[in-house]
Amino acid sequence: MKISFKPDNISTEISTDESILTAALRNGINHLHACGGSARCSTCRIQVVSGLENCNPRNELELKLADTHNFSDDVRLACQTTITGNVDIRRLLVDIEDLKFSTLNHKKLGPIGSHRKVAILFADIQGFTPMSERMQSYDVMYVLNKYFDFAGKIINANGGEINNYIGDAFLAIFGLDDAGDEVFRAIKSGLEIQDNLITFAKTIEVNFNEEFKVRIGIHYGDAIIGMLGSRGTERLSVIGDTVNTAARVEAANKESDTFMLVSETAYEEVRDRVEVHDYIRVKLKGTSERSSLYEISKVIGDTNALKNLKTRVLEGTVWHRSFKSAEVLDKDKKVIQLFDKDLLIFRFGGELKVVQNNCPHMNLPLDAGQITDNGTILCPFHDSEFCIHTGEVKRWVENLPPMIPEKQAELMKGIKPVPIQLFQAQEIDGYIWISEPT
Repeated sequence: MKISFKPDNISTEISTDESILTAALRNGINHLHACGGSARCSTCRIQVVSGLENCNPRNELELKLADTHNFSDDVRLACQTTITGNVDIRRLLVDIEDLKFSTLNHKKLGPIGSHRKVAILFADIQGFTPMSERMQSYDVMYVLNKYFDFAGKIINANGGEINNYIGDAFLAIFGLDDAGDEVFRAIKSGLEIQDNLITFAKTIEVNFNEEFKVRIGIHYGDAIIGMLGSRGTERLSVIGDTVNTAARVEAANKESDTFMLVSETAYEEVRDRVEVHDYIRVKLKGTSERSSLYEISKVIGDTNALKNLKTRVLEGTVWHRSFKSAEVLDKDKKVIQLFDKDLLIFRFGGELKVVQNNCPHMNLPLDAGQITDNGTILCPFHDSEFCIHTGEVKRWVENLPPMIPEKQAELMKGIKPVPIQLFQAQEIDGYIWISEPT
């Protein structure tokens, strides 16, 4: 059976277990797939021009994204769609600038976008605008930098990171280090900032005759982490409702006459490890229902985050910590660099798998390739297939893009088949640990 790509005007054979994305990449089509083909984005979306009846129904991952974006029936994800008969499709994202962003240097800039559970701390100086109007411009910058300096040191010491400054406010993230215990560390940072402000505020009052107070809001939830910005100015950013909620929690301090509030979602993560001074019930801005916000006075004990524990030895084998288990769901694909190699982590039928992320044929990445129901992974570039259980070669360079010269194609097909390398993996304390092959 055949599939035709527009506007590329390329037709090719496609098998029943091959996704449309894999077929496109195999034929040299620069089909966008920012998330690596795991249905986390919609950059690979296509319009089915004809043959919609020959497309298999949406799977669970595609259904979720289609519902979120309200896709019409003829708009599908190329990374998830397989077919049973001839189909004509049109790629919907073909702009050259889109292509540039799809080929960012991920090792230098980080992921284009990923979902993570993080704790967000939002801090804002009370009455800063009128205070800055009364002070000299140099003094304003001096005070802000002194404040940002000690607050940043506290946040860094607790494993967080100030991600953005918005005038006199800042946003800090806890959870980028994969060490766990994000909420506890965020609350501990907030309390330590308030403690340090006692001395700092006295200095400001003596030198500038100004009152200096800071309001803090903390929330926990899903956020999108990725690189944002025009070319050359990209920076790691965090977006999503979790960020907005943290800002709204901070704003609630004003009407409740408090200086640090924690959302109910965040509080539930640490309720047995903190002391509550008081709580309030409020309608946060942009919401219709009341929420409970907690004024925390003290944390109990120390964080249980994995401090600098990147490796551990079990029965003589060295294991290396990678992603949180919860971050690798069924059919998700994650790439990590270990042992001077790029490794691909995914689940198949719930079972954790780790393989080398480079096809042995031309050393091209496998993470955009499809994982089939037969327990194989397809190289999306030159149509090779490997068993994910044994690493053995099931198919080797069966199809090459039509633009490759005949002599070069013969040389490429003549390369000796090599199996992919498999790595040991296990899950301990909510993390995935990987060791080299025995």
